[in-house]
Amino acid sequence: MNGNAQGRSSRWVVFLQALMGAAAYAGFVLPYTRRVHGLARLRPPARYLFVANHVSLLDTIFLGGLCWRAGCYPILTLGDKEVWHASRIKRLVSRPIGFLIERGKQNPGRIEELQEFARAGADFHLVVFPEGTRGNGIAVAPAQPGIYYIAQAARLPMVPVFFENMQLVSTKAGRFHPLGGLRRVEVHFGEPIAPAQYADLPREEFLALVRRSIIAARAHPPAEH
Repeated sequence: MNGNAQGRSSRWVVFLQALMGAAAYAGFVLPYTRRVHGLARLRPPARYLFVANHVSLLDTIFLGGLCWRAGCYPILTLGDKEVWHASRIKRLVSRPIGFLIERGKQNPGRIEELQEFARAGADFHLVVFPEGTRGNGIAVAPAQPGIYYIAQAARLPMVPVFFENMQLVSTKAGRFHPLGGLRRVEVHFGEPIAPAQYADLPREEFLALVRRSIIAARAHPPAEH
């Protein structure tokens, strides 16, 4: 396994993620979130593959806090090693929760690398941002091929997630707005998609399904949490 990712869940990893999840929930989710839609759809101890739109590095923090709240942890997030090793704080945060790959480099073993991440779904809830880069928080870019190989190997219920108004808190190029984003973010959890519904789809159809499901998670919010 690459970078500083954990290969297997252990009591120490679960304990550490419980502390991190509680801190993320108290420090970010509560002050910055206006509503959370569909969290009750999650049914631990079932394992899930979360696919979410990507706006900010805080997406992972928010999702980690909400997964802790729902009892869906430990999580393992697919991330860019260059981004998460850019500072000491980012390295510390990513160490217990990240499966880090070098996205900018050609790697003939990339599919095997993604399948290795997928196999960790036996111990972790998996988190993937299929767009491959951070967007503007409004449009959802096409899904990159990597999520296809992950889903095929993991065969977990796939949960689409849409972060609404995250760009008011933080973006890829912008600064963190500690006051402007207070109580503005809404997080939408879509209906889980069973492996039987996507396993036989050709790659391009599957990628289109992933994008549609993320967009639809926002368009049809269930009862609020």
